[in-house]
Amino acid sequence: MGAALEHRHKPIKVAFGSVPKDGGTFTFYRNIRPALARRGISLYCVTVGAPQAHLWEEAYVDDGCVRLAPTSLNMKRQAQVFTKWCMGNDIDCVMAINSEGILSAIPHLPAHIRVLSRCANAFDHGYRITMSGRERLARIVALTPRLRDDLVADYGADPAKVVLIPNGIDAAKFEDAAQRERGTGTRLELGFLGRLEHNQKGVMYLPAIADALNARGVPFRLRIAGKGVDRARMEEAMAPHMAEGRVKFRGALTPEEIPQFLGETDVYLFTSHFEGCPNALLEAMMAGCVPVCGLIAGITDFLVETGRTGFIEELGDAEGFATAIASLHADRPKLAALSRAIASEARSRYTDEVAADAYAALIRDVMAEPAPDWSPRPWNAFGPDPNFPGYWRHRIPAGLKIFLRKFR
Repeated sequence: MGAALEHRHKPIKVAFGSVPKDGGTFTFYRNIRPALARRGISLYCVTVGAPQAHLWEEAYVDDGCVRLAPTSLNMKRQAQVFTKWCMGNDIDCVMAINSEGILSAIPHLPAHIRVLSRCANAFDHGYRITMSGRERLARIVALTPRLRDDLVADYGADPAKVVLIPNGIDAAKFEDAAQRERGTGTRLELGFLGRLEHNQKGVMYLPAIADALNARGVPFRLRIAGKGVDRARMEEAMAPHMAEGRVKFRGALTPEEIPQFLGETDVYLFTSHFEGCPNALLEAMMAGCVPVCGLIAGITDFLVETGRTGFIEELGDAEGFATAIASLHADRPKLAALSRAIASEARSRYTDEVAADAYAALIRDVMAEPAPDWSPRPWNAFGPDPNFPGYWRHRIPAGLKIFLRKFR
């Protein structure tokens, strides 16, 4: 009896496939890990294989980060090392995310190790790897209704296993920003924070929005923070506005600089074509910025309610964006009231504590269920995860390929 009680009160150990670096997956790990620890769940960031190890950034490493088979390009070797590590460290639950080595190990994990997946991006490959090892999936976390609905309708997910849990943000980091009264200056302070590329982030809509605002005589300054392949193209399109001081490029910000940037922003522009559950938008809301977003059905209209916690416009509709922003310029008390409502809403729905409660309940529910009737696949029947047929090889720069060949 005493041994059973002791086991029940031991921390649940979860292996989370990620790499310590500046990115959304690791940001999720970093944000939620302390909150889960307070709930008796230990989360480990596990990096497997040479391609992922090359992305490892020491500045982001904490005591939960683990690097396995860092020189290996052999997928079977990576999967075996990960499985052995799980067994040796009493891992209870695995969330492979986008780690090919961990996903390839799923069929070989013993039945007592539960497997969860987390869908964070609305594109085909993201959906496919979410469903990797589907016969072992105890639950599937979808961050927004769009992801949930796509998984069920198009990728065969069992609706009973899909759980909706949005991302969580540390509210304390944005407390000072949220206290700032918005709309007190002569001009509106607009902000954009993200990767400067149009394919996903829609950044080339920003020059047209600036043009439309200037044509309406709305005084504004748009600060653009980030780096990316389309910066030069943006600067060329924004040249007249930059010359007049209406647009300023800030470059990439450190995590420590983001709260101040958002605290100095009245209106946050969100122009992405596709996302999962964008942390940058949630951070802006937590900071009290009023978001004006392009419509991504089941995502932006899930996070933002038009007129109450921001505005939703048709993606690419510069005039629609300008109309919403001009209305805030004309009604500064409304801008200030919206800012307060948005910060309050974010603290009730999108904090790391809210997310940690949901994840802790999910993990405990899964661990309380009987282990599945499952026999691990023998290693002589190993096959790499089928959703990565050479995928990572096409994502590696030529110089890195040459570097990695030295390990063969």
